[in-house]
Amino acid sequence: MTEKGLTIALGGGAAKGLAHIGVLKGVEEDGVEVTAIAGSSMGSIIGALSAQGLSARELEALVCSIDWVRLGRIMVTSVSGRAFHDMLQETFGGTLIEDLEIAYAAVCGDLDTGEMAVLDSGDLAEAVCASSAIPGILPSIRVGNRRLVDGAVVEPVPVTAATAMANGPILAVSVVRPPDRREKGGTIITTMPIRVELPVAFRRIESWLRRQRVDRLEGEISARVSRWESVFRSFHIMQHRLATCSRLDVPMIEPRVGRFGWFDFHRVDEIIAAGYDAYRTWARDCSPRTPN
Repeated sequence: MTEKGLTIALGGGAAKGLAHIGVLKGVEEDGVEVTAIAGSSMGSIIGALSAQGLSARELEALVCSIDWVRLGRIMVTSVSGRAFHDMLQETFGGTLIEDLEIAYAAVCGDLDTGEMAVLDSGDLAEAVCASSAIPGILPSIRVGNRRLVDGAVVEPVPVTAATAMANGPILAVSVVRPPDRREKGGTIITTMPIRVELPVAFRRIESWLRRQRVDRLEGEISARVSRWESVFRSFHIMQHRLATCSRLDVPMIEPRVGRFGWFDFHRVDEIIAAGYDAYRTWARDCSPRTPN
């Protein structure tokens, strides 16, 4: 249990989940101490990086510096989706959850029982891999005697886990609301990301990217991405409906990221800005007083 500070629940959402960084940026600017983070799917990845001690600015530098075009091609051509998990192992390997600077929990779904599995100790890379293992896209991860998949299957916004960790205010962030009629749909990756300085501790991601081979299967890559976009869109519509059934007493921010596609990682600056704007609106209109 945390003794003070804010506990944050970060939901899943593929590229849309980069909006979590904008929310964290606003929280930091307001001087609010985050003492615990629960994450599902993409929220587990952003949450793990934050729990390791990276500031929102460093997170922004990291995601803006990744070659998303090359990474996307590697993921699409990867056999059984192993490349994504290999990259997470490269990023988080050797770190234990209990050694993190901020209390952390990754929410997963048990493929055999349908129950929620909350990983709050043990190997960080294993926990993040399991929480982000999208069914049909990425392989399940065996942790002990359980086969675990994407946490968004059981709880798209991990409010239950956050509540168990907290002894103070909780803030949930959901990025799976479908676009309204005024929002335009996103696009497939077509441009290179903005380049800024990468945090030294995570240059191993770039090193991993340089070691990977990228097959030249232009037509097939496009077809696979289109199929994945359809799967993700359907998956996240279901997640949004589940998220709306979450605890109503927990404040929830919903950044306006419906216009972005699930693979619009190259639009990272726009997505982060949407998260920041959503936090600022919430902080102005709805925010309770939180301890520093």
